[in-house]
Amino acid sequence: MGRQMKPYIARVRRTIYRGVICALQILTNVIAILVASARPPSAENELSSPIRSGILNYRTGNLDDGTDPYGWYEED
Repeated sequence: MGRQMKPYIARVRRTIYRGVICALQILTNVIAILVASARPPSAENELSSPIRSGILNYRTGNLDDGTDPYGWYEED
């Protein structure tokens, strides 16, 4: 009976090993997709940020140093 079980146990071990390798590859791919889809903070959040510097340029909607010659720095 011991000799008959050895091939069976070896096959079960191989199957478990292949399953673990497959699961790790899937996990690696999922992490890679999540990292690739991560976006840097957009400029839209610049106005609501607690750390702000500069003057609001209404023409561009961004904060800048106030030297844009075509800038619109006062609200109508």
